[in-house]
Amino acid sequence: MLQQTQVNTAEPYFHRFIERFPTVDELASSSLDEVLKMWSGLGYYARARNIHRSAQLIIRQHKGEIPSDYDSLLNLPGIGKSTAGAILSLSGIEPKPILDGNVKRVLSRFFGVKGWSGESKVSKELWDLSAKSTPTDNFQIYTQAIMDLGATICLSRNPNCSICPIQRKCYAYQNHLVDEIPSKKPKKKKRTESKYFLMIVFDGNKLFLEKRKSKGIWGGLWSMPEIKLSDDPKEWCAQQFANKILSVDSWEPFKHSFSHYNLYIHPIEIRMDGQFMNKMDKPRTDSFNLEQLSSLGMSAPIKELVDQLY
Repeated sequence: MLQQTQVNTAEPYFHRFIERFPTVDELASSSLDEVLKMWSGLGYYARARNIHRSAQLIIRQHKGEIPSDYDSLLNLPGIGKSTAGAILSLSGIEPKPILDGNVKRVLSRFFGVKGWSGESKVSKELWDLSAKSTPTDNFQIYTQAIMDLGATICLSRNPNCSICPIQRKCYAYQNHLVDEIPSKKPKKKKRTESKYFLMIVFDGNKLFLEKRKSKGIWGGLWSMPEIKLSDDPKEWCAQQFANKILSVDSWEPFKHSFSHYNLYIHPIEIRMDGQFMNKMDKPRTDSFNLEQLSSLGMSAPIKELVDQLY
């Protein structure tokens, strides 16, 4: 959960997740829909698919025990060098370097590493420094400490250098470069997309949803049909369903930002008569009442629309 997400955001999700899936076996035996439901709103849903798949592999290939060797951890979906290193180091099993966002910032400032950490040359230098800095004794304390140092003191904005325990040897602090190191990621203008999101309601209370493909944005989640603004929502419905349209209502558009583009969502509420009658053979579609909707994995903007609709 802490991949790409801050602690204060992930913490409530973590507690709910652990309560629902207290063991690897419980997680592995649950459906992906259940896992995605518990992840709804946290974003970066590939992480949820990866942790579910990893749990199944741990049951099948490692007799239900999380592997304690580096290479086996790296073979699990969603676990890279830093995550594997954190698991082994924080568990007190083996000293391994880590390089999450907080650690990158601490090492960059302390050793005076200039440049953006996403550049291969800079990344290699930081990995080398992380490996050299990790002690062979008390390595679990060190690993937790350097993560906490970056999370609580060596902040990206307004760092608390006055109380930092390593300020006397910090290159950035001693050279008044704290605001310049590490270098920020070069800005890239985000592309934009605009789409109709069709909120199709049958028989007064059943919402039509589609299950998205496992890969891509909101992979594996239930969502509303999306069509281009150049397409006609009424015509689209006529092609898909045998039902009669009762009403069409346009809602206020809003923006949802992804890491690489901005999506402008134009919600269209469409009421149709009778029970859901699909003209097309699409097994990944269905209509759901309010009680059923509460058990589905949905992205934050879709859940927000559903809450407004009901």
